[in-house]
Amino acid sequence: MNELGEALRELDSWWIYPVGALFVAVSALLPPVPSTTLFVALGSLAVNTGELDLMLLGAAMLVGGVAGDAATFLLARRFNLTELPVFAGRRWQSTFAAARARLDRNGLPLVLTARFVPLGRLTMNVAAALVPQATRRFMAWSVIASVVWSAYSVGVGALSGAWPSLSTEFAVVLAIAVSLILGRLITIAITWWENHQIPRWRRRGDG
Repeated sequence: MNELGEALRELDSWWIYPVGALFVAVSALLPPVPSTTLFVALGSLAVNTGELDLMLLGAAMLVGGVAGDAATFLLARRFNLTELPVFAGRRWQSTFAAARARLDRNGLPLVLTARFVPLGRLTMNVAAALVPQATRRFMAWSVIASVVWSAYSVGVGALSGAWPSLSTEFAVVLAIAVSLILGRLITIAITWWENHQIPRWRRRGDG
């Protein structure tokens, strides 16, 4: 834990903001790249140590989120990403198919809710390009989604970091744990909402 604390205290340089934005952008195509957990940790660190700016962290995540969405959407428009070898497995193909079906039923607001579903950001952005959806409308929803996502991530970290009498490293670990639990609960709530908000006539039409 001491090593973790020392490493976190080294993150007070200006470059953490553009590097953080780059991580969020790249995670749009490579989901294993940390994005939410990274900014939860940085939000906690900002409050716990005072060495990072919460507004700049939120802005960095917002910019990275929109940039990554735009890149994924445009690439999927130009190339069929679902045919790449990395996505050839049955699991990926069924995930893309489910995303397209959900988007066709419920529309672009799912770009927002997909932020909180595992693999949701990648599959929904690709689905939006393939359905297809208008670029301007997609980007508008991307901005809204990125605002909510950055506020959530940095905010959860900040709340955990503000907890009294916690060490820097423990506050960061607590923030990440809380964000994972909240993310799971949000996923369950979103799934329930989608299953209950589809109009009856659409249910009959889909069947």
